[in-house]
Amino acid sequence: MLGAFGVRGEVRIRLETDVLGNLAAGRRVYIGAKRDPMEIEAFHSGVKPRLKLPGVRTREAARDLRGAEISVPLAEAVPLPNGAYYGAELIGVRVVGLGGEAIGTLREVMFTGSNDVYLVRGPDGEVLVPAIPDVVQGYDPERRELTIELIEGLR
Repeated sequence: MLGAFGVRGEVRIRLETDVLGNLAAGRRVYIGAKRDPMEIEAFHSGVKPRLKLPGVRTREAARDLRGAEISVPLAEAVPLPNGAYYGAELIGVRVVGLGGEAIGTLREVMFTGSNDVYLVRGPDGEVLVPAIPDVVQGYDPERRELTIELIEGLR
């Protein structure tokens, strides 16, 4: 998400990714509901991450972007190492327990800061699944199936 205007013609952002390569200078991002394409001029990570975008040099120009979502289509995203997946790739996958029992369908990936949380909707309602190694046991991309170990409190 885009935030307030910084002193060097930069816009503060709230990161919902740990793949910072998608925000490198020269990369294209899409901003807002209209998904306007913009090429990143500079990216500064740290406690207060910031982007420098073309045409955003005044407080007024930055204000027009406040709250807008920044996105990168999967087809344009930095490739991830084998066994790693973008949250968007997991939306719609079937979630099962270790014994193969159906839990539901992954509907949303929530970014909490410490670890992602998967919102799984199934016949028994919604389940919040922490995306941590103790719970997520594996993902089969060909079957689009995520296997989890049900721990106390998940059901």
